Amino acid sequence: MLDILPAMIVLVILGGVIGMTKHFGKNLKPESSRKIIHITMGCVALSFPFVFQYRQSVLILGIVAFIMLLVIRRNKKLREGIGSGLLGVERKTYGEIYFVISIVIVFLLHESLYEYLIPISILTFADSVAALVGTSYGRINLSGLREDRKSGEGSIMFFVVAFICALIPLQLMSEVGRAEVLVISFLIGILAAMIETVSASGNDNLFLPLLTYSFIRFNTSQSLDLLLIKIGVMFLFLGITVVVYKLTNISRLSIAYSLLAGYVFLIQGGAIWMVPPIMLFLTFGILPMMKKEEKEMVQNYKVIECNGMIGFICLWLSVFLPQYRGILYLAFSLSFACHLAINTYSRLINFTESSREKAILWGFVKASLFIAIPTVIIAQMHWLTALLYFICVAISLPPAVALNLKYNYKVVGDTTFRANKTLVGVVVAIFIVVFAVYQPLISLVGALF
Repeated sequence: MLDILPAMIVLVILGGVIGMTKHFGKNLKPESSRKIIHITMGCVALSFPFVFQYRQSVLILGIVAFIMLLVIRRNKKLREGIGSGLLGVERKTYGEIYFVISIVIVFLLHESLYEYLIPISILTFADSVAALVGTSYGRINLSGLREDRKSGEGSIMFFVVAFICALIPLQLMSEVGRAEVLVISFLIGILAAMIETVSASGNDNLFLPLLTYSFIRFNTSQSLDLLLIKIGVMFLFLGITVVVYKLTNISRLSIAYSLLAGYVFLIQGGAIWMVPPIMLFLTFGILPMMKKEEKEMVQNYKVIECNGMIGFICLWLSVFLPQYRGILYLAFSLSFACHLAINTYSRLINFTESSREKAILWGFVKASLFIAIPTVIIAQMHWLTALLYFICVAISLPPAVALNLKYNYKVVGDTTFRANKTLVGVVVAIFIVVFAVYQPLISLVGALF
């Protein structure tokens, strides 16, 4: 059975609001047109738990809306005609596509009403209020060169609205204690504000609902003491981030991106999942200390994204595949160890007079000291697993030599980021495959010794 009538009404409203913004487009700025569509369809989406009885109805509705929006985006006549109110902005964005995807996913996954209403209400209202305040009153620019402009005032308003959007449903619809509700709402507000601050190309429409939903799902049942510990850890990480900002060349927006990454690792993984990224973050700019020439290369948020992407994938796989959480933690840690080894080699080759052999050796030693050895201790690895781990760190360095010969690593750019992510992703995949194949042998040897 499907909810045909409500689905048809939603599609009519979507087509109608897109057409309305086209009709009145001459009197509206392109961003204003997009926000009208955004708020209208967000309010419609908030009604889904009350009007749709079957979840597959929303799935099919989402597929139809996705195809409809994709056709408008791809067809020049439609894009410049009825779609001008939606796609008339100058910046590159896929926000409307992400909007549909995130709503469908959260609706299909949610178990309690507030688990759906909180992410979608934050997506609907906080984003629009922050954009309005940031555009009209924004004075503090958090961005650096080649980064999308983000205002401090907009981020503060995003936090306030997200806090309210979390507080009211949790207080009215859940059995969470009042003190816990305040702390959880505060944490959600911080999470949402950081996501909005680092978003680009409209991807906050995807990450904001999904990460907020994940936080609610895994944290509403935790004790007040544990929630307060998480706040304490985040303030500690904030202090570490500020110190690194003073010593190195990361941009202000990179601070927010780093905090978001650490926040996600903490709330989805736990304290031990914070160790590898913190060690990379603390040590990438020291031993050796950055020279003047290197500090002049401001590292934007894409550096944080590059170094954390493979680890983030491992973490999310561990959430949905908890039976493999152990091996995925090792793969998670390995990704940061490889990045530290590669980054150290590249820095020594490009900004010091070090020989290739010395750079390779120091890259391996530094990654081993600060990430690999702590991981061996924390995970209590079998010696064969540890040997495989160290071998994988080592084999990441010869390709790094080739990449430094092929690309100019004195220039921070998408090409080198893509190359590093690909290299580390391949090494981590090799580790997982070899571990899976030889796990029976490791178990046998472990039983013998």
